[in-house]
Amino acid sequence: MYILRLRWAIAALAVLIAGAFFGGWAAAVLWPQAVMVSLELPVSRGLDMPIFYVRTDQPLVALTFDISWGRQTAGPVLDILKEKGVRATFFLTGFWAKKQRDIAQRIVADGHEVASHGDDHVNLSRYDGNAIADNILTAHRDLLEATGQEARFFRPPNGDYDDLVVATARQLGYETVIWSLDTLDWKNPGADYMVRRVLDNVHPGDIILMHASDSSKQIHLALPRIIDGLRAQGYRLVTLGELMRSGAPARDDPRGRPRR
Repeated sequence: MYILRLRWAIAALAVLIAGAFFGGWAAAVLWPQAVMVSLELPVSRGLDMPIFYVRTDQPLVALTFDISWGRQTAGPVLDILKEKGVRATFFLTGFWAKKQRDIAQRIVADGHEVASHGDDHVNLSRYDGNAIADNILTAHRDLLEATGQEARFFRPPNGDYDDLVVATARQLGYETVIWSLDTLDWKNPGADYMVRRVLDNVHPGDIILMHASDSSKQIHLALPRIIDGLRAQGYRLVTLGELMRSGAPARDDPRGRPRR
């Protein structure tokens, strides 16, 4: 795996240099599937924030699921979404999508939206721009090969980011998306707790965090009640892309503060 990543990094650097000298023509020929980037990576400016929710007057929310390992939880989650007629957004790591290609392809076949969760599940704020870019570009290639769908949104592993992570992702063609409402399913606090947490705190435009990794052992118990409860409150459940089209992306972090 290290050798493959090293080769990928070397190839990426070669393409970037070729693009700098030949106006991008050589890069497009050598790497047609890649998102083009400039040779200069961004520096932290204190100005770059990710998207946390969407400002909208419409009663819309997006269910988003992170997957980075395992295959036991994803199946029941997909079954529930299909039964309930819900389309969601799945943030997949490239490494997982390669290994569990059948599930990744089912996500697309069921009408869900694919987004990027990077490659290695590491805190990217600890790395320099080149390592961040390599993580995102490796996942971009693997997700495209595994699903045939080109991801538009990027959620850094663990929701860990800084200005450099956000700016690098944007330069690579991705908008960084965190979340505004966390089910805490990764803590396995019980289905009742997760249902109450969502239904008592939801707002229009929320991006709701869930997981379909095997670490989330109870989400299949809470998910049907969350869906039914949101609909009973008048909400429509849409993909992240659909939610973005309903209003303005909000870059102020609402977590931990009162919201109207």
